[in-house]
Amino acid sequence: MSTVVVGFDGSDLARRAVRFGAEEASRRGAALQVVHAVRAPLPEPVFTPMSVPVPEFVTEETMSKAAEDHLAELAEEIRRDWPSLEVATHVRIGRPVDVLADEPGDLLVLGSSGRTGIAEMFLGSTAVELVSTAGRPVIVTRSGPVDGRVVVGVDGSDTSTDAIAFAFEHAARHGRELHALHAFNDAGWAELPEPDVDHVRADLSKLLDEQLAPHAARWPDVHVSHEVVFDAPARALLHAADGAALVAVGSHGRGAVTRAILGSVSHAVLHHAPCPVAVVHRR
Repeated sequence: MSTVVVGFDGSDLARRAVRFGAEEASRRGAALQVVHAVRAPLPEPVFTPMSVPVPEFVTEETMSKAAEDHLAELAEEIRRDWPSLEVATHVRIGRPVDVLADEPGDLLVLGSSGRTGIAEMFLGSTAVELVSTAGRPVIVTRSGPVDGRVVVGVDGSDTSTDAIAFAFEHAARHGRELHALHAFNDAGWAELPEPDVDHVRADLSKLLDEQLAPHAARWPDVHVSHEVVFDAPARALLHAADGAALVAVGSHGRGAVTRAILGSVSHAVLHHAPCPVAVVHRR
């Protein structure tokens, strides 16, 4: 059985991520695994009068017990809402990035920021690192609703092809429409006469159709629309993300230098999209 892994840290955004992961696991026929990484804070010196007792430092053991209690309560809530879902919870000692990177699973789900996040608009450092290095699809959730269509960015790269497959499967599982977007950002297009722009748009639309065709044949029940826009890819995707249920992007596009650094488009969409974002790595 496949597994959806969700990182949890006790924050409200992480709780929403768990519920998102539970729904996704249920629709996939997969198991849900909720993982809380615990690392006790470093003790700080406290200067008090000798007559005032100094409290004991919080230990990993006490933090683990608190995390286990919290997870047990959360798991009970998930089982009530998804009775047939197989749910497991684990408390691991270590840095969240290391713990979650080592956790086996087909999909990793994270909240956009955790307890240390200043605000949801700032993507948490754990999410940034895991999205960049996980080597498997990662969905970063937001606090807003997840209604609407599924949007996928298409640029002809290998990771874009995998993102298309992921988007079709997600749309099919959730009964949503799919909107495929190709952004053409060649600096010279603005100088072209309008008839030439129309020809370029038609050619790109045909290529987009060809890239979507194998997936559309596999998922015939998914209603598909596509669009070619003359704009920067990140800006075009962020515009399309307004009101979307999910935006899927490849971890790197055509301009990727190495796989160790997240592509500029996926980076921008992750940080600024108002909806959940799926980053799909090359298989």
